[in-house]
Amino acid sequence: MDNLLNDIAQGNDAVANLSEALMQAKTHNLELLGLMNELTLNLEQVAASKAARLRIIQTVGITLAIINFLFIMLHFLRQLRDSDFILEKARKETTEILQTVNEGLFLVDKNMRIGEQHSTKLVEVLGTSDIAGQSFQLLLENMISEKDTETARGFIELLFDKKVKEKLIGSLNLLNLIEANIAQANGGFLTKYLQFSFARAYQNTLMPPERKISHVLVTVADVTEKVRLEKALAESRKHNESQIEMITSLLPTHPSLLQEFISNSHACYNRINNILRKPAKNNSLVQQKATEIFREIHNFKGEAASLKLEYFEAQAHSIEDTLTELRSKSDLGGNDYLGLTVQLDALISYTQQVEQLTQKLALFGHSASAVTQPLSSKGERSIVGHRQQDGWSHLPDFVQSIAQRNGKLVRLVTSGLSEIELLPEYGQKVKEICIQLLRNAVTHGIEAPSDRELSEKPMVGRIDFRIAKVTDAEMEIMVMDDGAGLDYSVIREKAILSRRWHEDEIDGWSNKNLLALIFHEGFSTAKEVTKDSGRGVGMDAVMNHILEHRGKISVSSRRGRHCRFVITLPIITGEQVAT
Repeated sequence: MDNLLNDIAQGNDAVANLSEALMQAKTHNLELLGLMNELTLNLEQVAASKAARLRIIQTVGITLAIINFLFIMLHFLRQLRDSDFILEKARKETTEILQTVNEGLFLVDKNMRIGEQHSTKLVEVLGTSDIAGQSFQLLLENMISEKDTETARGFIELLFDKKVKEKLIGSLNLLNLIEANIAQANGGFLTKYLQFSFARAYQNTLMPPERKISHVLVTVADVTEKVRLEKALAESRKHNESQIEMITSLLPTHPSLLQEFISNSHACYNRINNILRKPAKNNSLVQQKATEIFREIHNFKGEAASLKLEYFEAQAHSIEDTLTELRSKSDLGGNDYLGLTVQLDALISYTQQVEQLTQKLALFGHSASAVTQPLSSKGERSIVGHRQQDGWSHLPDFVQSIAQRNGKLVRLVTSGLSEIELLPEYGQKVKEICIQLLRNAVTHGIEAPSDRELSEKPMVGRIDFRIAKVTDAEMEIMVMDDGAGLDYSVIREKAILSRRWHEDEIDGWSNKNLLALIFHEGFSTAKEVTKDSGRGVGMDAVMNHILEHRGKISVSSRRGRHCRFVITLPIITGEQVAT
């Protein structure tokens, strides 16, 4: 059979061989079917065996894959656990840092939004707990001015610009030290001094040249105590310097004269206070207050100048400036004196400091007991006596100081200053008259050395100052200078310029009428206002003292040769007051 099939396959007598093969197939059909059945069973067994083997292989592969997956998962979970541990550790460390740092720390993004994390101290510094996610600009607007907030916003925008070097814009930080007003729950505000600093924060995933600026790290510190301490230190330093300057200015003044000046100063302040308290129902009375205070301050300035107490003299001159402005106002009211009271308070405070300082330095202890003149048998204390405490020994220095300030050379000749005992209060007023007359002689009388030389006079001018007892009840004060004398043409011109009198009226005045103008309040022949002249109040104050005590004054002058003032006043003692 096999041979027939081979011949058919090879094409050898295919028809005959095929017919024979069919015959044999029919003859062996059952045998062939059996063999085919056996072949089929064998093939099924082989296929089943291979399928079982394949299932085993698949099972093993799946098992190995599951084992590998579990291994990878376990490894991943272990790494995740390690990462979580590291992150938790880092979070704890960050939290500890944020809780313990003494400054406020937070991040700000490009949209000026505050990050979710910030230091615990930030709540205390800014006085609010609602910080995370808020607008930094809005937060600033609630504490500082809108203009400063806008400037700060521009600065942060520069920090997000990679083209701008961070170090170069550090000086533009307006919030380096700023005063902030923190709103309180009770509706008030707490003033703090805050110090902000800014630094760029980069993404770490990129190399430095390509790194992106992700945030700006903001550090804020409350430096209120530091600022206050610095201010206190500066004030203390300033106070110490003031104390040293005060001591230096007081050293040339004898303790007894300084004590007398302080006492007179307090009396002057009380008189000014009484003037301010007086009711004024109309504008004229309000104006009169300024005039009366002007006289008091001018006398005060004269005494301070005579003792070379420059601070008091300068402050008094400043108050005179204020009074001049007040007197020029047509609608002067009580509220206009508020600025003046502030200046007076400062002057009073300084006087009290001087008084306390001199007491600490024991200037009025052993020194006062050694030089103070005892009471007389009549219960009086003289303003004259020994050179150191007679109240007049400082006048030569006073005259020289004014002369030097005005570029003049002067010699003061005195007599009779230690012969008359007066009631202290009255003696102070006499001294004020004399100081003003001496000041007037130097500033208005004595010429400059070059002018004296042209007039064939000695370059050093001479002022004679004398006090003499005329009778038991009267004394005479004489102040005479060898200067230019009164220039009536200048007086007339000044009177016209003042517009206080009609020009036709002034043209008809005699020299006697013109002479009276120098005692008129607010009238001065000085070309400009200085510490020593130009106010037009000095001679007015002299005349008021004279009229108050029913005295007399006479003036004689010769143009280019001299000017002499002679004042007659009563001698007032403690016994006369008691009577």
